[in-house]
Amino acid sequence: MNNSEKELAKELRQSQKEYEQAQTRIADIDKIIRKLYEDNVMGKIPEERFYKMSAEYEAEQKTLEERIIKLKHTIDAANEQSINTDRFLALVKKYTEITELDAEIIREFIDKIIVFKAEKVDGRRTQRIQIFYNCIGAIDLPK
Repeated sequence: MNNSEKELAKELRQSQKEYEQAQTRIADIDKIIRKLYEDNVMGKIPEERFYKMSAEYEAEQKTLEERIIKLKHTIDAANEQSINTDRFLALVKKYTEITELDAEIIREFIDKIIVFKAEKVDGRRTQRIQIFYNCIGAIDLPK
């Protein structure tokens, strides 16, 4: 596992932990609001205080729910990326010792190829090509 994979795994664990903490806090806020309501009905706290406190808890809960949606999306995307990477690596292992490149291998590895307009740079004709691989998409290689 290289450094970027370790960092991604660490970020995923942090997101999952924050997700669980937010869910727990939402459940706690539900209990607090229920208790506040009961205290208000029983006359233990003034109406004004009840409305102020319940509004604060409702706002916190709404913020947490929005954060949970974002975290869920992040976690799902990270899991999907991990699955796609594993699929691609399995495909690479399948073809580690190819002797001839044929149409079947290309179809399994490549989703699409974009060929850009040719340009002249320093008197030389160059043409940019972008390859989108199945499972992992385009890869930006350092120059």
